[in-house]
Amino acid sequence: MRSRASGTALVLALSAGLAPPAAASPQLPPITQTLSGDQGCRTPSTTTAEETPWAQARLRPDRVWPHSDGSGVAVAVVDTGVDTTAPALAGKVTGAGQDCVGHGTFVAGLIAAGREPGTGFAGIAPGARVLSVPATDRTGGTDASRLAAAIRTAVSGGARVVQVSPAVTADDPALAAAVRYATAAGALVVAPATTAVGNDPVAAYPGAYPEVLSVTATSPDGTAARSGAPGADPDVAAPGAAMTGIGPGGPGLFISGGDAVAAAEVAGTAALVLSYRPGLGVDELRRRLLDTAYPPPGGRPDPLLGSGVIDPAAAVTAELATAPPPPAAAPPPVRMPPPADPTPTVVAAALAAAAATLIGLVAWAAAVLPRGRRRGWRAAGRKNF
Repeated sequence: MRSRASGTALVLALSAGLAPPAAASPQLPPITQTLSGDQGCRTPSTTTAEETPWAQARLRPDRVWPHSDGSGVAVAVVDTGVDTTAPALAGKVTGAGQDCVGHGTFVAGLIAAGREPGTGFAGIAPGARVLSVPATDRTGGTDASRLAAAIRTAVSGGARVVQVSPAVTADDPALAAAVRYATAAGALVVAPATTAVGNDPVAAYPGAYPEVLSVTATSPDGTAARSGAPGADPDVAAPGAAMTGIGPGGPGLFISGGDAVAAAEVAGTAALVLSYRPGLGVDELRRRLLDTAYPPPGGRPDPLLGSGVIDPAAAVTAELATAPPPPAAAPPPVRMPPPADPTPTVVAAALAAAAATLIGLVAWAAAVLPRGRRRGWRAAGRKNF
């Protein structure tokens, strides 16, 4: 039974966004989104840390866990796969298998990992279920057709949130159609706003499609982790630099970053919201995530941060104003009948008057003419002398 948070939850969540972050340990091995062609599978990490990662300290999802932990919500992780040996995800993943790159396991952990003994790390929505949908080759490479097929597989598997980590740099009709299919089916697609080509960020697809909630990464100081990219217009931001999380091969921790990693924080927050408010549609969920984000400086959408940094507690508990009802339809105008044409009445009156005059003349003639003939047409009273 879920209980509703008090009206102060929004204030608490926003103040939590100002908490001083804890820096990630530099000893953690890195996870990148791809492997080089001759690189073997990711080596398991043996390092753990009891400290709470900076992103977790900043977002404070634990404030909302008494009300929602993501239970009952399936989040698809369209990525490099999810490893079967990650203890923090035990029993939570459908489709788990080998993850040679490790990025899919890292992202799944940010979304739904439970807290393991000896570590301060946990996912945003530890009660959520993860649907692993691999969409890359062994090294992490992908293309639009792979992504399109994976999105459709995620939706058919029952995911209400679809986290798409890999990206392509050009529009593709099949990919656009897959995104529209997911949205029509009631699934929110979350994806990175940019991807790297060499050292430069460029606009990423499917994140550039209007139906997708595109995410950009922030650094521990709250600023954008990357400069802007032509064509990239992020909807919202989330922690995504120097992020601590799990990886393949056991309980050890890794470090990673980028817009795709930030998108995992947003996908986990969406799962928290849907667990607490299961009746929300895609548009309502999207609006809630954007409207409750901690706003950028100046309080207006920012080209690098979108609507601001995601706020899990506010997204779940805030009572948003409902849209005003549409204005009542104006009554149809009253149309008066056209004025009657007076011509027939005038003509009839004239004819009646003429007829009366004629009748009077006839009557007068009938009375006067006979008398005139009898008198020889002499005036009355006149005498002959």
